[in-house]
Amino acid sequence: MKRPFCCCTNLTDNGKSSVMVRLSPPPRQRSVLTGNYLPVPRPPAQETIVLCPVCHGKMQRTDEECPSCHAERHFGPTRRETLISALTGVVGAPALSLLIISPSFWTAIVAAAGLAGGFFVAHSRHAGDRWLRNPR
Repeated sequence: MKRPFCCCTNLTDNGKSSVMVRLSPPPRQRSVLTGNYLPVPRPPAQETIVLCPVCHGKMQRTDEECPSCHAERHFGPTRRETLISALTGVVGAPALSLLIISPSFWTAIVAAAGLAGGFFVAHSRHAGDRWLRNPR
């Protein structure tokens, strides 16, 4: 008696069947509504899981917010850091210039230069991305 061909069994020379192992990935499922292939859920790769620098909880490498402590990735200085550096430059530069020269039109120019210098110092000091618990 001849057996029908099946993709999972294979007849050997002596007529006994042996089970074949599927080497290809299992067929993907289609959506009932659209007919499109459904995404295959995959566990995250080991190198994509990192620890949060604030709370040391597990998170994805591409996350912008920690799911456990809600710390946010922030690039550059915050408004507060920018204002503090700029105000330090506005006050500090004219104060140093007043030690050298008497108050004049140049004091206002030195204050403007101090404002710009403080702004650039803030942006160069906090140039990288950081994790802040409350970035506001």
